[in-house]
Amino acid sequence: MGITETLIDIPAEHERNVCGQFDAYVKKIEKTLRVTMISRDGSIKVIGPEAMVGKAARVFSNLIELSRRGNTITEQNVDYALA
Repeated sequence: MGITETLIDIPAEHERNVCGQFDAYVKKIEKTLRVTMISRDGSIKVIGPEAMVGKAARVFSNLIELSRRGNTITEQNVDYALA
């Protein structure tokens, strides 16, 4: 299993909700999945083992969808997405 990277686009209007205050949710996802994330201009580059990068992409997909539905993302939402 090698190291891979992917780019996840986050709509600007949902970025703050999905990433959390001071990128708290990004840091939690990084620590839990043992990946590295680099945030740049409305997208996040995720680097790490292929399986964990895929899981991070699915977590962000879930959080973006919750935000699009008008929900305020909480730490509990992040925990559920990671589970």
